[in-house]
Amino acid sequence: MNILDFDGIIFDMDGTLLDSLGIWVQSDITFITEQGFEYDSAVSAELKKMHFSSACEYLKQRYSLEMSETEIGERIMELVRKSYLTEAELKPFVYDFVSGLHQKGVKMCVATSNEKGLAEGALKNTGIYPMMRFVITSDEVGEGKETPKIFLEAAKKLGTAPERTLVFEDSLHALVSAKNGEFYTIGVYEERFADEFELLKKEAQITIRSFGELTLGEDTL
Repeated sequence: MNILDFDGIIFDMDGTLLDSLGIWVQSDITFITEQGFEYDSAVSAELKKMHFSSACEYLKQRYSLEMSETEIGERIMELVRKSYLTEAELKPFVYDFVSGLHQKGVKMCVATSNEKGLAEGALKNTGIYPMMRFVITSDEVGEGKETPKIFLEAAKKLGTAPERTLVFEDSLHALVSAKNGEFYTIGVYEERFADEFELLKKEAQITIRSFGELTLGEDTL
């Protein structure tokens, strides 16, 4: 089986297409220390699972903050926006892989827990935005990636059946959700989730450490 046997592809963005997780972790560190608390890396791991509004609610409740959820979101966006839109880069081999699929007419989209403006801005800055049919966010569907809903909605918009659609994910919880939605899953290695990679291997149909491992038109799956 090869990639071109499928009707569509859904990509996660942060940690899968983009080498951007460090920017978000740094914003977590800055925000939490600004509030007078010691940073715990487990917080970033939890936030990665949530859509943005839920992440703001989580921070407010965890630290009993007097700030409103709106104010929390605004501060985080202030910390993230400039560096994210100018510094986030594609992971190795992503551009060639995605452009090759685009040339073949494969239907592709991005499903992300990120804020839509940031997601679209970063994808435009890296040059792959025009190759995607659309960007769909957890906030738009009302649920994070702890359920298959975002992947099912993305497939519906692509016009593809889940079992005929590939999902690329770096996060274990999101990949399991996609698998539960009957998608064919490809786990992508992300250094910050290195301790999850062995579990990712057990859940995904295949795993890759780099997009350079995949060749269009060959039986690599």
